[in-house]
Amino acid sequence: MPTQPPPKRSTALERLHKKSISAKDIANQFWCEKQMELNYATQAAPTAAMNKGSAIHAQLQEQVYRPLSVEPATWPDRMYKQAYENILSLNTLAEKMMAREIKIYGSINGYTVAGQIDELRMAGGKAVIVENKTTTSSSFNPEYTKPHVVQIMLYRKMLQELREGSYGYGNLDALYKLNTLKLSAGFAQGLREIGVKSELMTVVAIYSRMFTAMSSLPELSDSLILHYVNRNTGQQAGELGVQYNADELGSQLSYAMGYWNGERQASPVAQSEKWKCRICRFYGKQCTAWYPGA
Repeated sequence: MPTQPPPKRSTALERLHKKSISAKDIANQFWCEKQMELNYATQAAPTAAMNKGSAIHAQLQEQVYRPLSVEPATWPDRMYKQAYENILSLNTLAEKMMAREIKIYGSINGYTVAGQIDELRMAGGKAVIVENKTTTSSSFNPEYTKPHVVQIMLYRKMLQELREGSYGYGNLDALYKLNTLKLSAGFAQGLREIGVKSELMTVVAIYSRMFTAMSSLPELSDSLILHYVNRNTGQQAGELGVQYNADELGSQLSYAMGYWNGERQASPVAQSEKWKCRICRFYGKQCTAWYPGA
């Protein structure tokens, strides 16, 4: 009898019904890959800590520029709003030597990766990436900070590729078919009322302008900053300097992509780090990897 071909291996994106990978998800694989997957598989609602972090990010954003006042009604509207606000934010880098909440895209092994940089600040003629993290801890050991280090180095890689044009409008258009995305009538009317020029009233036009702005960024610094804010008080809790290392990041991405390629199942934390289970909402429920006694 003829040999049957092996069954087609499904990717994590197919199983999770996603079109792109979040840079934050890649980072969270280095906290607990199983927890990251369960957040999607169970459609878990954001935690109170996540909501608090989002509120702090919104406050920091409004210190630099005023977000678009027109509320989106559809997904194309939301896509337009992201690109429009990116342009507003990038304009402040020259005006105020700082930009915040910058949506970025990139590609790893053929997968689209999306992320949002908290802050760019000018120092010594170069743009420095800053990530703001909320915490209740006063100590930053490597087990705690590793996901943040992976995330900020990945942002550095993605932003450089946007700056040099190795990832650009054509890549995103191939994924989302931007010319097929039409703004809702109400959203378009709102844009006209605040004075958006007619030539920028399409998703294609606003993303073309956004990628042009990305390619005009100043030189990027290899020195990166993790800025920690106390989740309860909003006060600074500390800073950690990170030096960009392309080889180190490449090794970490190689491991992470094994999961997204469907080459292996999501891994729980290492036994030496099973203390993390005690602060996980899936512990002893959807996940029993180290249960009981974690």
